[in-house]
Amino acid sequence: MSHRKNLWMRAAAPAAVLALTLTACGSDDGDSSDAGSGPDQSQEQDTDQDEDPAEDDSAGDDDATEGSGETLALGTAAGPLPYEYSEAAAELEVTVQKLDTGDIADVEALDIFDPEDLEGTTPMYLYTDYAHVGGEALEYARPSLEQSARLATGQYMPSVIMIGSMDIPGGCPAAEDPKTFAEGDVWNDCKMYLVPDGSELTEVTWTAADDAEYTWALN
Repeated sequence: MSHRKNLWMRAAAPAAVLALTLTACGSDDGDSSDAGSGPDQSQEQDTDQDEDPAEDDSAGDDDATEGSGETLALGTAAGPLPYEYSEAAAELEVTVQKLDTGDIADVEALDIFDPEDLEGTTPMYLYTDYAHVGGEALEYARPSLEQSARLATGQYMPSVIMIGSMDIPGGCPAAEDPKTFAEGDVWNDCKMYLVPDGSELTEVTWTAADDAEYTWALN
């Protein structure tokens, strides 16, 4: 189970147009020292004397995307991974596809942000595919909320979530989140980040329902 906190961002547009939210992953006190630590690599040991240790080791090698701290390249799929939402459980295949850098002038042209929130930032757009490969159908699920990005400093970077469909020039295409997400469906997600000038997003992590973490390098 992951832990999330929300920070509200000011917007100059009417509330009917959209609401803006910054979401970050971490503890409630926002302490980045704990959040920046690596994935939990502890594994439960089976003390059964009849089990062949060599067989156990080979089984672990078969899963190249096991959440054991390995960093994945862009375009590499991880899964099937357990995902739970409300009372439904499913298996997803997660693929971080690419990170694009946009032009702040395109964001300013939307005229929905307070200029102070855009000052000294560069928009970056992260594209991730979520494929439902097994389990129950999900209603209003948002697997992207289990994703968190970090800067080169290790600091978590919140994304800008816009409620409402909006086509940003050079950025995220206009799209509606799916109401139902069932086996065989693929959800193409795009997240927008306002990254401080001179900084860069270097990795993104997705946390499965069993708390295993899967990390992709973004550069």
